[in-house]
Amino acid sequence: MMHDIRDDNDVKTLVHNFYNNVEQDERLGYIFNDVAGVDWDHHLPRMVDFWSNLLFQTRRYKGRPFRQHLPLPLEQEDFGRWLELFEDTVDQHFSGERADYAKEMARKIASSFSIRMEMEGKFNHTNEKQP
Repeated sequence: MMHDIRDDNDVKTLVHNFYNNVEQDERLGYIFNDVAGVDWDHHLPRMVDFWSNLLFQTRRYKGRPFRQHLPLPLEQEDFGRWLELFEDTVDQHFSGERADYAKEMARKIASSFSIRMEMEGKFNHTNEKQP
């Protein structure tokens, strides 16, 4: 039987497994590894702090992650894929109120980033001309 996300060790399990899935994903792995050149040894502890702050109000994370993602060649669909990987990772390891809250927060983050990037003109939209 799975348990809920209880502490920093669980957050670390979630973050490390999630980003392992991201690294191996054909599309997101390319963006994180090849384009952004993420230093995982540096990034993973920051993401543990980020999610620990969201789930346990630890106040360890300081930063504004949106701006760091703005230069990346992200498409709207990438946020759906990111969310799918995140929710799958949570569901593979945890069950409970805090696990559900983590998925809710991930949905809000994906939606917010997608909307903000669209507002910044990041996404290409095909405008079909009407005859």
